[in-house]
Amino acid sequence: MPHPNLFFAALLLGASQSVHAASLPSAPAYIDDSGYPPAAKQRILPPMFEQHLTSTRYIAKADNPLITTAEASDFRQTSTYEETRAWLRKLAAASGGKVALSELPEKSAEGYPMVLAVVSLSSDKSPAGLKKTGKPTIFVEAEIHPGESNGKDAMFMLLRDMTSGDKPLAALLEQVNILFIPTVNIDGDVRRSAYGRINQNGPDIAGWRVNGLNYNLNRDFTKLDSAEIRNVAWVFNTYELSFFADTHSTDGAMYPYDSSYCHNGNGWSPASSAWMDQTLRAPVYKALQDEGHVVHECISFNDNQDPTQGYYPYRSDLARFSNQYGDIRNVPSILIEQHALHPYRTQVLGNYVMLKAMFQVIGEQAGSLRAAIDQDRARLAAQQDVILTWKPGKAETVPFTVGDYRYETSPITGAKSIVWSNQPKQLDVPVTGNTEPDLVVKRPKQYIVPAQWREVITRLKAHGIAMRTLDKPTAVAVTLYRMDDVKVAGGFEPDRAAVNQIPGYEGHLLVSGTGKPFQRLQTFPAGSVLIDVDQPLGVLAVNLLHPESPDSFWSWGFFNSTLIAAEEPEEYVMEPMARKMLEQDAALKAAFDKKLKDDPAFAADPKARLNWFYQRTPFYDVNAFVYPVGTVF
Repeated sequence: MPHPNLFFAALLLGASQSVHAASLPSAPAYIDDSGYPPAAKQRILPPMFEQHLTSTRYIAKADNPLITTAEASDFRQTSTYEETRAWLRKLAAASGGKVALSELPEKSAEGYPMVLAVVSLSSDKSPAGLKKTGKPTIFVEAEIHPGESNGKDAMFMLLRDMTSGDKPLAALLEQVNILFIPTVNIDGDVRRSAYGRINQNGPDIAGWRVNGLNYNLNRDFTKLDSAEIRNVAWVFNTYELSFFADTHSTDGAMYPYDSSYCHNGNGWSPASSAWMDQTLRAPVYKALQDEGHVVHECISFNDNQDPTQGYYPYRSDLARFSNQYGDIRNVPSILIEQHALHPYRTQVLGNYVMLKAMFQVIGEQAGSLRAAIDQDRARLAAQQDVILTWKPGKAETVPFTVGDYRYETSPITGAKSIVWSNQPKQLDVPVTGNTEPDLVVKRPKQYIVPAQWREVITRLKAHGIAMRTLDKPTAVAVTLYRMDDVKVAGGFEPDRAAVNQIPGYEGHLLVSGTGKPFQRLQTFPAGSVLIDVDQPLGVLAVNLLHPESPDSFWSWGFFNSTLIAAEEPEEYVMEPMARKMLEQDAALKAAFDKKLKDDPAFAADPKARLNWFYQRTPFYDVNAFVYPVGTVF
């Protein structure tokens, strides 16, 4: 029989549920908005720039059987996940075999299946079948942040126009194959409400930014915590990709650019970036401008209160982000950002025109794109000094248009607040992109990950990194790193000004530190894996396994349990031992005296002084603060 107090509590819970269940906030949003004033429930967005779009001609007629939820609602709504799947089934049925649907290997955190659409004229839509066509295979994903749904709705319209009826766009499939994930973050998409995205101008009902585990999935491309991004990595591993586009909307400051995208800057695939600059950009920009859209690369202001301080373009960032992950894998990749303050109709149509133009250029210039990819792969394969991060170099001054603005003293914040208008104002501003190599490391021959770090091995395999498993304990001469100056690190958020006040980021306690190398003959147990860095994903392996890399598994906190000395001495043992050590070792005494003189904090800390001697005995834990992955140079 249960404890009487628990039994009584269960009775109360049952009574409470029967009385109050109907009035409690419920799924999907769990929001009761009845107690809020009207002003708290209405977005007050700045007035938008006037535009005259001709891209409205791509909107389907009301009687089109494949009209989308967005089009049918005059772009007030976007489809639910069930409606998304149902619409894709209708598209596949009407496509005459051009569209095939399948489910990706893993379900979302909350258990929803993820759908992949394969769009091709080839009857064989397997990875081998697409490769056999000789056409570029383009991978597009949408709703990694479900409130940012314009990419899904634009791709629905575009795929319909490419695969059904006698449309001019059907010719695009003569040149390319398409892979499309309409909803990467299904959990967030299901969590829909009118309050999903405070800074966005439509749709009326939107999903939520994070998944069921509260992960921002566009921070997960290196650590692979989520099933959703492991599915995306599976697509990278399974298909021979020629191009990757991740679709978003940005809620940045006030400017007339409704459509934007950015590539990867210097990055790991500079030839692909150059191809996008020299071959892709001009026709894509022209296509948008011809339809009345205003285009720019995607950016964040350095100071949202002062646009004269210029902007930071999303280039040469960390591989935890989608397009930079494609970049380190030598897949030409872009991040598309439609401006969230523009009407949702403008966002969707801008994405439609942009993607349509990109597909056309990629198809027409497939040979030069292939050459750029091959050049980048050869470069990384031969690179002996591997660049893992970049830093800002000399700022470049460029023209940039914003909305005219003024300042008012806010009674809410007590500070001056920027007030935007929709009248264009031309500025010349600095661009502070990451242009200079920062963390550069020597490329090793091999890494050896001990068998006990199974979670790290599993994730390396999910990335598609080739490895072989040791079948018996094996002694290998390796370089190890004892990590010094270890500190709790903050997350990297280019679009967030506030630093988290609570330690931790994306479910991890990130750390930073300096690795001090030393050599020893390490015995690795059976089941350990040996990774040759001379492989297509060798630089990705370095990024994940060099401990000082900000996207290494060490930095993400997977090895935090090593940051401890397992044994400590009692003072009554160590203090007399230290005296005898000083008596017997003149060099040790000189080093101790110098430390006392040079380091007042050390001199004033009895425990630190005692520990200094302990670390110079063979009793000290030889594995304390040692990163256990072996490196072979």
